[in-house]
Amino acid sequence: MLGATTLTDGDFVTVDIETTGPVPGHDSIIEIGAVRVSKGAIVGYFETLVRPSSPIPPAIVELTGITDDMVRDAPSVAEAVCAFRAFAQGAVLVAHNHRFDMGFLDYESERTGCEPIPRPVLDTLILSRRLHPTERRHNLRDVSARYGTSGAPTHRALADALATAEVFSAMLGELTSMGLTDAADVARICGLPARGDLARKLALTTDLSDGPGVFALMDERGRVLYVARARRIRSRVRSFFYRSPDDSAGSAVASTAKVRALKCSTALHAQLLESRLKARYAPPFNADCERGRRMVYIRVDTKQAYPALTVMTRRPRSGTAIGPFTNVWAVRRVVTALKEQFGLRMCGRRLNGAACLVECVHRSASSCPRPCIGAIEPDEYGARVTAALSVFDGGHARFRATLQALRERAAMDMRYEDAIVYRDTLKALDRCVSALDVVRSATSHRGSAIVERHDNEATVLLIRHGRVASVVRGRLEDDDARRFVDKLTLAARRAFSPDRMAEDPRNLTARQLRELFIVDAYRRHARPAEVWLESGPDELVQAVIALLRVDLGEAPEISRREAPSIAPHSGRPS
Repeated sequence: MLGATTLTDGDFVTVDIETTGPVPGHDSIIEIGAVRVSKGAIVGYFETLVRPSSPIPPAIVELTGITDDMVRDAPSVAEAVCAFRAFAQGAVLVAHNHRFDMGFLDYESERTGCEPIPRPVLDTLILSRRLHPTERRHNLRDVSARYGTSGAPTHRALADALATAEVFSAMLGELTSMGLTDAADVARICGLPARGDLARKLALTTDLSDGPGVFALMDERGRVLYVARARRIRSRVRSFFYRSPDDSAGSAVASTAKVRALKCSTALHAQLLESRLKARYAPPFNADCERGRRMVYIRVDTKQAYPALTVMTRRPRSGTAIGPFTNVWAVRRVVTALKEQFGLRMCGRRLNGAACLVECVHRSASSCPRPCIGAIEPDEYGARVTAALSVFDGGHARFRATLQALRERAAMDMRYEDAIVYRDTLKALDRCVSALDVVRSATSHRGSAIVERHDNEATVLLIRHGRVASVVRGRLEDDDARRFVDKLTLAARRAFSPDRMAEDPRNLTARQLRELFIVDAYRRHARPAEVWLESGPDELVQAVIALLRVDLGEAPEISRREAPSIAPHSGRPS
């Protein structure tokens, strides 16, 4: 087991590679360099060019000086990796930013059918940060200069591996002075796996797509452990297998027996799918699973002479409902402030018109208008309720100014605890009003279609009252284009049917509320092309076709009907 390799007497191999780009499986290795260190002294060198699967980009040629002519007769990547592994046999690998180098070496080892590269693998980049936390720069050139190595890195594999070897040899004295004795100790302070358990599971990712989408880590029983979206699924999943098992992601992959990936053609589709999977499976290693948006309402019991404001986590069946909001703490904090500032009753008990004989703390402390004993007339109390509810209907700024003035006065009077309460109330008020504005704005629009295209594939998300009603994907070539239009027409007629359009737009489920906010945020930040529902679903489809034809230039004829003229735009109509 290499973790027991002693720092003073053990064998280490520093390695560096040059590549055509940053993504294993998409880009290729073009050079491998390595230096073997035994008992603190350099005892061997390894260097080979590698024949890539595609031409070397001009930027890489300029950076490294390696040209296509130089690698034309070089060994294949399988031959080069096998030769390197033979050179490094029995030694602990060391790299500067090991995730980059090991990402390629592990991937190519898997493709050639080799066993995973033994762990631990040490990292001089992480060691530099641990040993010299006050230093601002830890790239190999600056670290080499700090330790006074004989040669500077040159973006050639052997030169950089030699600089890494001299840096690591210089670090050995610092590490041993800290009481560290073997490679496992060093891996531990670097937060890296000391054993090869995670590396052996890298084979689970070899055949994954490296396109955009959502992935799920699953255990042997098929239980979903972790869900996330990624621009490059394979690269993102593989990055988890280089983490320490002590962090949450490392703990998840330690139990992973299967990886399932779902391709998504657009970023919005990936966000929506990720949200649905988290809501459905509640993965234990997703720290944000319990922080999803919740349904919260303020209920006003209009059947009572003295209505109470109560907070509910489901839509009220009677009375007036304000919401939905998305944060229970914020709503409770704001409701308490409304009761205090507008003189509303503090309790939620039903008053039947007779005097209440039950004494309560609010009546004793005079912090309540005491309608239970007839201390206030119903008309006056009703006016207070109306004033309080106007905060959610254009009166937000005035109420906020009142709270800000109270906060400043409390601070001047050195009532700091009261000032903190007012500060938190201001934060809660802003959160509530912002959420309510998003819900009102999104649900006020009948429908739209968000249109996105990648190459010759189109994705159309049909939005009804601010939330996703359907997702239609298809290719825009020849007969595929006709099938795509047929699917889109059928989906639009269902999504915008009279029955569904007549639904209460505020009667949302928790999932629909989450998706409403996802769509709203995506609209604001990505500003996608969007077509609005002005008349019927068929007209919407024709507008989408027109928009795609504009984007595609000379597209195949995909509709006999003349499409209405429409300009692609983003955002909501005024």
